[in-house]
Amino acid sequence: MKSRKLAFTLIELLVVIAIIAILAAMLLPALGKAKIRAQAILCMNNGKQLLLATQMYTGDNGDKFPGIVHGSATTPNDPRAPWVSGWLDWGTSTDNTNVAYLLDSTYSSLAQYYAKQKNIFHCPADIYLSPVQRSLGWPRRSRSMSASVYIGGANLTYGPTDSTLVQVSKMSQLVNPRPSMSWVYLDEHPDSINDAGFFAPAIGYWYDLPASYHNGACGVSFADGHSEIHKWLASVRTVPVKLITFSTMSVSTTDKDLLWLRERTQRVPGSN
Repeated sequence: MKSRKLAFTLIELLVVIAIIAILAAMLLPALGKAKIRAQAILCMNNGKQLLLATQMYTGDNGDKFPGIVHGSATTPNDPRAPWVSGWLDWGTSTDNTNVAYLLDSTYSSLAQYYAKQKNIFHCPADIYLSPVQRSLGWPRRSRSMSASVYIGGANLTYGPTDSTLVQVSKMSQLVNPRPSMSWVYLDEHPDSINDAGFFAPAIGYWYDLPASYHNGACGVSFADGHSEIHKWLASVRTVPVKLITFSTMSVSTTDKDLLWLRERTQRVPGSN
């Protein structure tokens, strides 16, 4: 009796392919969500590491926060003690990739406290570069995070603010709100990030805009040392990355995202 060679028929092969396609369709969304969660956890850990460095700095410097310098350029050994330096944009300035502004103690007053870990400044979900930056072979810009100009701000009066928000320079001055509710660092929207300082919104206006890398959420770190991924509910979710320079955005005075961040920014007692 002759042996028969076993082989797939065309129908059987198509059935196998269809099953694989169905399984892939079922698994890919789950894998995508797992990736988002993993990036969010890493982002949150970066924020905690940066707050730990900040707390060590305040312990060594009479309870004072490092400086937050906005707008104007910083210089080596700047007396305002900026936490980091450099100006980010969509152009070809070396500030965009110069990690010395993050890791060199002549530019960063925190540098000695985080063991030259450049990745703690960058959200893993921040993949944005302009076409000209990609053409130069840049893997990414160096920083995703910005700091509240109301905590340690070195030149707050030269920026957009309002009378209900107040600046503090020491940890012990965090009263309204308390440290557990006082944000210090957050991921800033790629179109908005430039200097290392972030202005909390005025009633009805965003001057700087938070990021929403994690499926509409953002990494935020607080003065007591904890970090969280906050889910935005309103205006922040409406602004996609366009690789342009962000300008002031008008929103409702009852915008939930605006009010959430203001509630966690240092304010005059009894104010919004």
